[in-house]
Amino acid sequence: MYIEKILVQNFRTIGPSGVTLNCNKGINIILGENNSGKSAVIDALRLALSAGAYRKNIFIKASDFHVDKYGEQSNSINIDVFFNELTEDQAISFFMLTNGIDLKKAELHIEYTLYLDKKGIFKVREDIKGGTAFNNVPREMYDNINLLYLAALRDAEGDLKPSRNGQLANILYSVAKTSDDKERIIKAFQKANEVVTSDDSIKSVESIINKNLLNIEKDELQEKVQVSLVDPTFEAIASLIRIDYVNSKLLRISVKDMLVILRELGLTKEDIKDKKICSILPDRKHLEICLDNILKYEELKELYNKLILLVKNQNTAINQNGLGYNNILHMATSLGDLQEKPIDEEISILLVEEPEAHLHPQLLDLLFSFFRKANEKSNIQLFITSHSPTLVAKADISSIHILNSKQDSSNIVSIKDTALNDNEKLDLKRYLDVTKSQMFFARRVVFVEGISEAILLNEFANLLGKPFDKYSVEIVNINGVAFEPFAKLFLKNEVKNYINIPCSIISDNDKCTNNDDVYRITKAERVYSNMNIESLINKLKQGSISYRAQNLLTFNQDNICVKLAEKTLEYELAIVDENVRLLLEVLEKEHPTIAKDIQDKIKPTNGDPLPDKKYETMEMIALRIWIAIQDCKGVFAQRLANEISKISSGERTDVKFIVPKYINDAIDSIIE
Repeated sequence: MYIEKILVQNFRTIGPSGVTLNCNKGINIILGENNSGKSAVIDALRLALSAGAYRKNIFIKASDFHVDKYGEQSNSINIDVFFNELTEDQAISFFMLTNGIDLKKAELHIEYTLYLDKKGIFKVREDIKGGTAFNNVPREMYDNINLLYLAALRDAEGDLKPSRNGQLANILYSVAKTSDDKERIIKAFQKANEVVTSDDSIKSVESIINKNLLNIEKDELQEKVQVSLVDPTFEAIASLIRIDYVNSKLLRISVKDMLVILRELGLTKEDIKDKKICSILPDRKHLEICLDNILKYEELKELYNKLILLVKNQNTAINQNGLGYNNILHMATSLGDLQEKPIDEEISILLVEEPEAHLHPQLLDLLFSFFRKANEKSNIQLFITSHSPTLVAKADISSIHILNSKQDSSNIVSIKDTALNDNEKLDLKRYLDVTKSQMFFARRVVFVEGISEAILLNEFANLLGKPFDKYSVEIVNINGVAFEPFAKLFLKNEVKNYINIPCSIISDNDKCTNNDDVYRITKAERVYSNMNIESLINKLKQGSISYRAQNLLTFNQDNICVKLAEKTLEYELAIVDENVRLLLEVLEKEHPTIAKDIQDKIKPTNGDPLPDKKYETMEMIALRIWIAIQDCKGVFAQRLANEISKISSGERTDVKFIVPKYINDAIDSIIE
C-alpha cells in the first residue's frame, strides 16, 4: 500500500486551483524556491494522515486558509489522498476508505471549514470522509498509519534526550513486543537496583532522609523511603535509555601491559603480528591499538572485549558532537523507530524537510543512499523537501517533483510524467550534476552549450542593464549540444506536466558541419595559417545549418525561446564592427602575431587608407577572429568578460561593446 496521489486546495500559498502530486512508491523529492509551497504539501500530508488520530502534533489554524492576491481569504481547505495496491489485510483495516468493490484502492477526503462562532471568533470545523461514497472514518483506522515527520529545524539533541515518549523509548516499545521481552528487561534493572541499594553510600543517603523524616513526623506517620536506581517498570526503564557517541577507535597501551593481556587470553605476538591492529609509538614503550581493525577478526573477539574496557572516555555525550553528526543520529534513530513498527495491515510514511541541514555533500550522499535502502527493505514511502543541488544530482531522476508558485497558481511537475522518454531520462540523469541541478530552484533558465557562453552571458546581461541575479536567472552550461532532454522538461504538453517558467536556449547553428553538405568546412580549413578566406566566405553563404540545430529549432515554442548564432558565438561577436577593437586587444595576449595580421587587414577609420592595400570585409575579419580563437576559447572568454565588466561599471570608456542580437533577444525573451 502506498500513497498514489495527493490533491491540496486553498492551503497557505496553495490557491483554489490547487496542486496535484503524483507520487512514487518509494522516494519523492519535492523541489522549489523558498515560499513555493513545499512545506505546505508536507504539512497537508501530516494533517491528512493524522486527522483522526488521538494524538496530533499539527492543527489547522485560521491563518492556514489561503489568502488570494486581492486579500480575500478562502473559507475551506481540501486535502485528498489516494492510495493504491492495498493488500488483503490493509483492505480490511482501511475498508471505509475503499468503494467496497475495488479493494486495492482507497481514498481519504478531508475538508476544513472556517466559520465564526457566536462570540465572533474564527473556528475551524474538520470533516473526514473515506472512499467514493464519503463514508465516516473510524478513529481506530489511524492506528494503522505509521507517520514520522522530521522538521527542517531539528532539535536533535533535545529529541534524543531520555523521555517516556522519546524516539529511543519508542524503538524499545517496538522491539520489546512480548511480555517475555519486557520481563527480561525489568529483571535486569531489578538486579541493578539490588546492587545499588546494597551500596554503603546509597544506604547512608537513605538513612539520612529517613532520620530527618522521623524528626519531622515524630510518631504520627512513621513513613520511610527507599533509595533505588529506577522504578522497575517497563515504562520507567524506557524513559531512561539514552544515546551516546561511541568513541573507541584507538587505544594507547604499554607494550608490557599488552603482553600480559595476550598471555591471559592464551595468545602470542605471532597471533597479531600480520593483522595490522597495532603500531609502536615513538617512545618504543607504548603501542597504538586500532580497535576497529580487531573487530575484523573473529578469533580476536575476546581481545577486543578486554581492550575496550581500557579506553578512556569511551562514550561521549551527544552534546559534544557537531550539528551535522547529531542530525544523522537523529534520523537514524527516528527511522529505526519507523522500521520496527510495521505489521501487515499498516502503512509507513516518512516526511523529511531539508535533510541536507548541517551536512557536507559526501555525508548527504551517504544519507540519501540510506533513505533509498530504507525504502527498499522496509517499504517506507518517503517524501523529502530540499534546496540542495547535491541531493538532486544524486537522486533518481524519476523521484523528483518541482513545485512552482505564481500568485494564486501553483503547479507540481513530476519528471516521471514529463515528455521525456526512458532513454532521455537516463541522458538527463547523466548530465545532471550539481551545477545543472540548480535550474530546479530558479525562476528563469538559460541553457548554453559551452564555457565561453557561460562565462560571458552574465556580463552581457549586466551590459544590457538586465542583471541575472535581479531576475533569478540560472545559466546552465550543457558542455555540449545535448539540449533535448533539458528542453523537454519545459515543453508544454496536454497534461501540463512541464516546468512552466521562461527558458532560453542559446546555441550555435554550426553551419557547414553536416557530413553530406557539399559546403562542409573541414578541420584543415580551420587552421589560421592555411585558411582560404574567399572559400570560407562562399561556403558560409551556401552551406546549411547543422541537423542538430534544425532539430533544436523545433523546441522554439510557448515558454521556450531558441536562439542560434550564425555559425558560432565568436563569429557573431566579431561581425559587429564596434566589437573588433576589444576582441583584438584580448586576442593579442594569446596570439599577438595573428592579432597584428588581422589588424593590418582592417580598413582604418582614422587617416587615409593605403592606396594599394586590399582591405577585408567585416565577414572576412569575423571569420579570421573565429578561427584564431578556437584553441583558446575559455581563456579568451574569461579575459573578454573581465573587460566587458569594466565597460559596464564605467571603469573603461575608451571602447564600446555591443551584445550580439541573438543573445540580446534570448535574454529579452525570459525577462521581458
